[in-house]
Amino acid sequence: MNPDQTRTPIVDALNAYLGIVRFHMPGHRGGTGADPVLLSVLGERALAYDVTGVPGMDDLQEPTSCIKEAQALAASLFGADQSYFVVNGTSGAIQTMVLATVDIGDSIIIPRNIHKSILSAIILAGAKPVFLPTTYHPYLGFSLGVEIGALEECLTQNSDGPRSKAILLVTPTYYGTAQDLTDLSELVHLHDKLMLVDEAHGPHFHFHPVLPKPALQCGADAVAQGAHKMLGALTQASLLHVKGQKIDGARIKASFQYLASTSPSYLLLASLDAARKQMAVEGRELLDFAIGLAEDLRKEVNNIPGLYCFGEEITDHPGVDAFDPTKVTITVRELGITGYQAEEYLRKEHGIQVEMSDFYNVLVIVSYGNTPEDVNLLVDALRDLVNAVAEGRVPKKLLKCHESIHQVPYLPEMALIPREAVQSPWERVRIEDSVNRISAEVVTCYPPGIPILYPGEVISQETLDYLEGVKHLAFGISGPEDRTLTALRVVKKT
Repeated sequence: MNPDQTRTPIVDALNAYLGIVRFHMPGHRGGTGADPVLLSVLGERALAYDVTGVPGMDDLQEPTSCIKEAQALAASLFGADQSYFVVNGTSGAIQTMVLATVDIGDSIIIPRNIHKSILSAIILAGAKPVFLPTTYHPYLGFSLGVEIGALEECLTQNSDGPRSKAILLVTPTYYGTAQDLTDLSELVHLHDKLMLVDEAHGPHFHFHPVLPKPALQCGADAVAQGAHKMLGALTQASLLHVKGQKIDGARIKASFQYLASTSPSYLLLASLDAARKQMAVEGRELLDFAIGLAEDLRKEVNNIPGLYCFGEEITDHPGVDAFDPTKVTITVRELGITGYQAEEYLRKEHGIQVEMSDFYNVLVIVSYGNTPEDVNLLVDALRDLVNAVAEGRVPKKLLKCHESIHQVPYLPEMALIPREAVQSPWERVRIEDSVNRISAEVVTCYPPGIPILYPGEVISQETLDYLEGVKHLAFGISGPEDRTLTALRVVKKT
């Protein structure tokens, strides 16, 4: 018997608690003690719902009532055996599944272009990353996915028994390119490893047939999703799903408890409850609308000279089986400007804020919360951007980037696992003096957006030459304390 997905156990419990005289945390007492500034921002109702784990509510660490019921409804809807409500972001969900599946000194196979939360999870677990090559689109300037041949080679080379535990893949990418993980999951399980998936940008895939196939339907053992990214949950509200018996249930529960707050926000929990109900009841209809808007936008943008939005043709590239049409990547490189310039112009001149920009692109996420009027405003603003470039009001700052910026050096030698590197005494040295030293920080250049150095890796002459050659070409340096790359943080010699 399918559970009643119209129910909202956490929201119902909050409604039932209104009217109680409060002598418990939080100090604002349901809003009556809040500063007027906070009241003007959030309103009385939101603050009245900001409660803690008192009788009538539940305990996120050991749920027995409304949270337990809400998580069970989510598991049933998404096709998981166990779902966890995560209030410290998708980063918390990723850290939980890594900590639950990898022991100190174990290897975990990951693509190199991971989100920083995966590196933090590896540091927390004391694991050793083994890097898996991904395909790359030089025109668009971002990484795509993993080819099965590359994964098979990596698994064969790293099949060192109990010391190699899991593979963690990222799909979809930020730009919406995605993979059908069915064959990859079968291969991973054939090698007796766990398949973990960072599906942060794909919590809506389950609810519309046009969207890529969800990881849980492709054999994944654990999946992290950002319910705030494409669903109606509040920022920071995320989900962790576990399926099958390969992951120790007691251990993942313990890992969740290690990382979860003992004072979770019921506003975040209620938003997860309501977002689940919304998708269960209206998901197909809402996503029909969002996809239609996005396709209208894509068509209009592709009719503007100098702009390009990829569509189904992206699936012709290795490492891509599908794409999320609600992610609209607007490539501006033919205008001779950067995506950063385009984002700034749209915000300052038209009051439009996009999701993000990079060297060549502007990324727009179209939600069922958008309107046709929103799309029309964006299209008009993009036409104005093209005119502004033609008239010289927006300077052409896109450097004719030498191909060397895409020719990332061969993987450096890993002398220490990342946790050892970041916890070791360190010193800052001039970049020219860093050859053969062990990096104590991450260094990523944009483009290509792939980390050049991870903590624990040896800085080779090849790596140094690359950094020296591209640091004036790159529009973004992420990770190092010194963003000018004049100096690097390295592990002190003993």
